[in-house]
Amino acid sequence: MLKSKKARIMLIVVYIFIGAGTLFLCYFVAVNFLAEKSRQAKLDLWESQKQALAEQEITDSSGETAGDSEYSKETNSSYDASSLKEDYTDYEIPAAEDFFPLKMSIPRIDLEWVSYESADSLILEQGPGHIEETPLPGEVGRCTISGHRTTYGSPFERLDELKKRDLIYLETVKGGIFIYAVTGQQIVVPTDIYILEGSGKSELLLTTCHPRYSSAKRLIIIAELLNLYPLGLDAKGGKQ
Repeated sequence: MLKSKKARIMLIVVYIFIGAGTLFLCYFVAVNFLAEKSRQAKLDLWESQKQALAEQEITDSSGETAGDSEYSKETNSSYDASSLKEDYTDYEIPAAEDFFPLKMSIPRIDLEWVSYESADSLILEQGPGHIEETPLPGEVGRCTISGHRTTYGSPFERLDELKKRDLIYLETVKGGIFIYAVTGQQIVVPTDIYILEGSGKSELLLTTCHPRYSSAKRLIIIAELLNLYPLGLDAKGGKQ
């Protein structure tokens, strides 16, 4: 009788574990399915915003009147070049809102996600997030973007497949494009914040949990800025 009771208890425990595991798996499947739907919707919205800005720019540039054109002709010959220099000097370095949300593309791993400013938990449920305390794209230092590896669409699931010289593209809705090339990867523990320290170069770090299904460590992809467009921007986002 005692053995039979123990057997029933063990059987119940086994069923509980099986049920919990099934629910856990269903949760991951459902969350990632919804995240994929959301990812595509966010990409579509991003593309429409980019198109709207481009059309607005065309409209603004074609709005010059004949009088404006004549004024330009009359004053062009006597234009003071020093005023142009002053204009450049007064140019404001873009803030985070000038970059984010941006589209991140990594051809090697078929990644295409919209990335946001901030890396708090709510933002990371939407997509990869920029750690606010780190430099912006193109600036000297290590611009750092974090993302989930196994949940909420798993944007950074395949980061470990990246190799040296693989390209990473960051594109803003205003037409800025930052091209980075992978230079290496590291595995660190969450407390190894030294990895965020600047190296004197314009770099990009992509961070995610390691190994899969664990947050014990962090996988870090390191990439260096190759080029940025428009070419009139310098490494700090100002005009050259």
